[in-house]
Amino acid sequence: MQGTPFSHRLAAVWFADVAGYSARAAKDECGALQLVQLLQALSRETVRRYEGRIVKFVGDAVLAEFPSTALAVQAAAALSRAYLEQSGATGHAHSLTLGVHVGDVAVGWDGDLYGDAVNAAARIREVAEPGQVVASQDVWRQLRGRREFCFKPLGDRSLKGVGPTGLYLTTVEDTRIRSPQNVLQGNESLEETNKRIRSLGVLPFADLSAERDQEYFGDGIAEEILNALAKVGPLHVAARTSSFAFRGTSIDVREIGRRLGVDALLEGSIRKAGKRVRITVQLIDARNGYQLWSHRFDKQIENIFAIQDEIARNVIDALGLSLTQREERRFLKASTKNVEAYEFYLRARKLFQRWTRQNIELARQMFERAIELDSHFAAAWAGLATAYVYLFDWGGGDPDLQKAHNASARALELDPELADAHVAAGQSFSMEQRYSEATAEFDGAIELDPTLFDAYYYYARSCFKAGNLKKALSLFEKAHSVRPEDYQSAALIAAVLRQLGRSDEAHRAEHLAIESINRHLELNVDEARAFNLGAIILARLGDVERAKQWNERAMSLAPDDDAILYNASCVFAVLGEEDQALAGLQRAIEAGLAGGDWVSHDPDWERLRDNPRFQTLVQRLQRS
Repeated sequence: MQGTPFSHRLAAVWFADVAGYSARAAKDECGALQLVQLLQALSRETVRRYEGRIVKFVGDAVLAEFPSTALAVQAAAALSRAYLEQSGATGHAHSLTLGVHVGDVAVGWDGDLYGDAVNAAARIREVAEPGQVVASQDVWRQLRGRREFCFKPLGDRSLKGVGPTGLYLTTVEDTRIRSPQNVLQGNESLEETNKRIRSLGVLPFADLSAERDQEYFGDGIAEEILNALAKVGPLHVAARTSSFAFRGTSIDVREIGRRLGVDALLEGSIRKAGKRVRITVQLIDARNGYQLWSHRFDKQIENIFAIQDEIARNVIDALGLSLTQREERRFLKASTKNVEAYEFYLRARKLFQRWTRQNIELARQMFERAIELDSHFAAAWAGLATAYVYLFDWGGGDPDLQKAHNASARALELDPELADAHVAAGQSFSMEQRYSEATAEFDGAIELDPTLFDAYYYYARSCFKAGNLKKALSLFEKAHSVRPEDYQSAALIAAVLRQLGRSDEAHRAEHLAIESINRHLELNVDEARAFNLGAIILARLGDVERAKQWNERAMSLAPDDDAILYNASCVFAVLGEEDQALAGLQRAIEAGLAGGDWVSHDPDWERLRDNPRFQTLVQRLQRS
């Protein structure tokens, strides 16, 4: 790329480096390396939050660029505070030195920055004492009228390669509980502003552990908090599948909030070392990017359940909400005192998110390991029951179904009020076509937890299989109201309406389902099931080429999955390609598809009901 011209722009930049790094490296190379890793992790998180970009890391230093001077200084102050708080985990707390400047920069073809402004920021950083953010006179001129910024003149300093420059020690008023004026209405107080926040996304917690091997733990903690907050009646919480899709992105929090359709975001980081855990969390107003609340927990890992509870309750308090007596009963409960068992449980839950037979089998093993460590761990028993249900659905034999019954029964024996255990029991009864018993279990789950999406969704599927289409429709609609962003319930609402002969309503529902699937695929670009169900709807809507493209995409992502193969055959059936449809149905059966009761009521097979080959395949399914 030699000879490529530079582009120029005005930018706010800062350099930050670790004070005392060289001395630490001479004494403790491992600890020094942890300092660099922490700087990089916190810089990525902080710079993204303040709309900037990391230009480059250079040893123990970082160069960052921002679209405004205010954002640059706010990010510098936030990074300085966070680094001092968290660096103690390396064995000795360290501070950063930061230099901020605004000026013309030259931008290379690779995004690197050059010019006097970059050099000035680097030289200003050299003047800063540990823990200080020092800004140039140009920064001061732009922000001196802003009340949240405080400047203490340091006089003129002669900087190498820059010359005499006026410098200012810069601090930022704590903005964790500030809201910008464009959010406040009239004389509305901060408390009243927060009370207008009624939707929330919980992002996956960043893993800051030295070995970066605790993602499952951070995800598990975030999901437990998400599930607890979802039980609060006035608050809508975005589903994990949507919010966790933003893992590791540099998208601004306001854009994340827009895409999730929420007013606020909870984000955090986790560092686990031995028997101690440090969790830092912050609640951010996604409408403007301002921090509403933040806290750092540094405790023994045995206190993990208390930490989760405290985080969730602090969020509720910050939003001006309160728990009803019923919500209080089903709020976060520690179902084990064995932290090692809990970690295996979280590993299993993480594996559930990657929907393959191999991962479900591994999840089963993790649940069983958790139970070995604590045989009274009801949630682990419920998870084990669900794993066996899925394994049976993947072509497992009767022993898997019996194990599902046994595990769910044990979970309910240990905790009769565990809604997830009732759902697992309901699923296993439904697999055996014992629909009245399944109904009792699903009703029990909903009575215990009216916010539980899985209870409505799997209840609806059970009713569909039983031929109770009107009730299935009602339950799919309820599932969709509990989790409006869920594309599966949206797609199945359309399918049931189609089977009921309500064509106009089905047509409108299909368009809504495609919109939902498109939104989901924006965040989850490789999810076979979304392409799968979308292809069926596109085929019904007459978009043949796109239906075939999505169908091929789904099969390429999960070529051996019986459910994907089944839905792919449905696409061919809707398109009138009968031979391919029947061949696909046969492949799905050979891959482990079970349960002809679903196929019997599936509207996609309407054209083939009288086809002898189709009837033979359905009979084969019903015997499986």
